[in-house]
Amino acid sequence: MLFIVCAQAFLACTHTQQKPSESTRTHRLIHNNDGSDLLGNRWFKQRPLTLADLDSCVDMVANSQVTTYMMCSGSDFFYVRSQYGHVMGDDLNGTLDCGCDTAQYRSFHQYYLNHLNLEREGTDLIAHTLKRAKEKGMEAFITYRMNDLHFNDTTTRCPIWYTEFWIQHPEYWLNDTTQGYNSGGAFDFAIQEVRDRKLAIISEQLENYADIIDGYDLDFMRFIVYFQSGTGPQNAPLMTQLVKDIRKKVDEVSAKQGRKILLSARVAPTVEQNLMKGLDIREWLRLGLLDFISTGVHWRGDPAMPVAKFREELGDDLNIPFYSSIDDGGYRPREFWSHGMHRGMCSHILSQGADGIYLFNYYFGTLNSEYDGKLHLEEGGQVCRVMMPELLQELGSLETLKRRNKIYALSDGVVQYGIRPDSPLPLKVCQGEQKEANIYIGDNVEEEYPEEAILFFRTDHPTNCKVTLNGQSVTQVMPSYTRLYDRERGLQGTEKEYAFILPAHSLKHGYNPIRFSSEEDSSFTIKRVEIALKYGDVTTHGYF
Repeated sequence: MLFIVCAQAFLACTHTQQKPSESTRTHRLIHNNDGSDLLGNRWFKQRPLTLADLDSCVDMVANSQVTTYMMCSGSDFFYVRSQYGHVMGDDLNGTLDCGCDTAQYRSFHQYYLNHLNLEREGTDLIAHTLKRAKEKGMEAFITYRMNDLHFNDTTTRCPIWYTEFWIQHPEYWLNDTTQGYNSGGAFDFAIQEVRDRKLAIISEQLENYADIIDGYDLDFMRFIVYFQSGTGPQNAPLMTQLVKDIRKKVDEVSAKQGRKILLSARVAPTVEQNLMKGLDIREWLRLGLLDFISTGVHWRGDPAMPVAKFREELGDDLNIPFYSSIDDGGYRPREFWSHGMHRGMCSHILSQGADGIYLFNYYFGTLNSEYDGKLHLEEGGQVCRVMMPELLQELGSLETLKRRNKIYALSDGVVQYGIRPDSPLPLKVCQGEQKEANIYIGDNVEEEYPEEAILFFRTDHPTNCKVTLNGQSVTQVMPSYTRLYDRERGLQGTEKEYAFILPAHSLKHGYNPIRFSSEEDSSFTIKRVEIALKYGDVTTHGYF
């Protein structure tokens, strides 16, 4: 009886939500590890995985500004043993293969072989990495992909790529191909059995790792497809009930542990976009279901996340810490964000009022493996696109971002899974028209102005146009800068990249309107807009 009373009191305390003061707006720099890259040991050229390799991967993040280490547990493919399916890459005693594609089979099967290596050492991917993270002074979270669509394309004809539950239950597929890559094979969360399975998987992980984890993260952005197009709002109560059930389980496990385990979620950037997908985050906050919330996009990131808009939309309902994420994708597939762009994005997020940064898939030496995670400069010697641990000493704080070279940018407007970025691009300017694009500068440039501020923009074809920034004419063209700063990357067809030196002290902290006017008989389209702030030489003030 005493335990029941204590548990009820504990749960009541954990469930109380108050409007946060400045002291309770917890700062975090979150590092979300994809999980599959570690299980495949891609950080170390896919050699057989060892505990020392895992330790090295965690240690690369430790002793930096990172406060919180999240390890992905997979989705319906698991990176650890589960009663609800097999470990990713398990060929079930040779019964699953890829037909004649033996190279693909061997590559995928290596995940399972690496899991067996860890199992022989008496551990698994989640347990070992999160214990190591805690030893290094970081919070330890599991992050779970609520509807992963990587492995549901039957045209691959590679059975080892499919989970048993998915392939055995096509009646649970959404069959809506309009929402994005592999969305037709997404699980339909309107079906009770689908939601029950997700709750069971999450409950199993909470119980198995209760003594290790500080929190559990629900990643709704991977992939944000849950209901038939147009039915999100009417189905939102179903998803709210699922989150309530997960919250209840978290609280039960917390009570047994005698300490609070946190529940967080990564969701879309605006209230409207979430509700469109069936995620009523305002109701979640009202019910006190989450301990913190993060916003993000799908892979190809938005360099101008609408952080201030999110805070304004929710107002006093946003009574928990709030973070915003940066994904590894750039303008185009594998066109990685550069160091300067990472600084610009983090400065934007923090300056607009987020309580911290959530780094999604911030890889070291994985997909940039040809450089082994070492410094590699693009032509011109100003830009580095290799993600490196050193940046983790800067990205989490406006103070450490001061006087560091950075690039602010707008998304080029690509819509992913129905989530439209906060950008006016592509921006068509017709004959005699004037169009505007606002770009946010997080630096306090009124106090300390950079040595040089450079405007880059890309058009669909060469053109003459009049440009103003904050009402001042922009006329000093620098043709050599487009190559020097690696801004010609990805040019297609007749596209043209331009670079202009901005007039001295023309920038301001906050939004800066850039106006484009046609001076010819033809129209043109603005495809990209970026502003680079140069505070000094790249060797001392950071690579762009």
